[in-house]
Amino acid sequence: MQDMPKKVNVFFSVVIPALNEEKYLPNLLVDLSSQTYSDFQVIVVDGNSEDKTVEESSKFKSKFKKFTILQSDRRNVSYQRNLGAKSAIGKWIIFMDADNRLPDYFLDGIRYQIAKTKCDIFTTYCEPDTNNAGDKLVTQSINAVLEIAQFLEKPSAQGAMIGVTNEGFYKIGGFDTEFIPSEDKMFVRAAIKKGLEFLIFKEPRYIFSMRRYKKIGHLKTIKNYLDINFQDEINGSKRKSLEYKMGGHLFNQDKKDKKLETEDFKRLFKEISNQKTFKGKVEILLKFIKHNQSLIKI
Repeated sequence: MQDMPKKVNVFFSVVIPALNEEKYLPNLLVDLSSQTYSDFQVIVVDGNSEDKTVEESSKFKSKFKKFTILQSDRRNVSYQRNLGAKSAIGKWIIFMDADNRLPDYFLDGIRYQIAKTKCDIFTTYCEPDTNNAGDKLVTQSINAVLEIAQFLEKPSAQGAMIGVTNEGFYKIGGFDTEFIPSEDKMFVRAAIKKGLEFLIFKEPRYIFSMRRYKKIGHLKTIKNYLDINFQDEINGSKRKSLEYKMGGHLFNQDKKDKKLETEDFKRLFKEISNQKTFKGKVEILLKFIKHNQSLIKI
């Protein structure tokens, strides 16, 4: 990892790895251009997309104080994040997925949380991009797992939203380009080993794209997410290989959970919401998955 670049008067550098994201990335760039806080840089790191990702992104150059599009020689989300970080000139680097959406106060809210807490690395809660009960269940599970992992001293984060000081990024040594799909949690754990303070912000929340989860199904998504974050507990010392593919072209067709109806998820969502403890929430979720495991192709 190279030395930190020379700083200028920019507070955030937003790094967005992308591959064939002509449909989704412009939405995120619109959200970023509408932020109430404007002291930030945007870096899009393209993995040699075959669509109009670069062309569509280029249209936003005039919308930002600093805007850069980099071409990566590898299609690898961690490699692309690291490449973007090398050009980051902000005090903080925020890594976002190309299909995220943001409320207009998001960066202002993050700046407030940073000033209040004095952390070195963070992630935030998320909300789904739909009102579907199954989608709400998934994001509630993601948020709960963040808290449970923190409580168990096995901290984790979604790669879709990780912020770290520029200095802290170089102390960590960047993202592991071979450790996928667990590169995000390993990045956080490496940070803690270096003495950096990791926090989970409940607010502000980013809007999380459900496209991957619609493609593979809600239940399989939740099961995979639990596997990724609690592999030692679920699989013992044996690591389970989980496939992770990058690229917007993979999600042009939505796939719905067969047989499981919206009402099934509404009932589950209500039951989890009424449960007060995180342990209880996870037990309810695992029971539901076990009962419906014939619908999950793991």
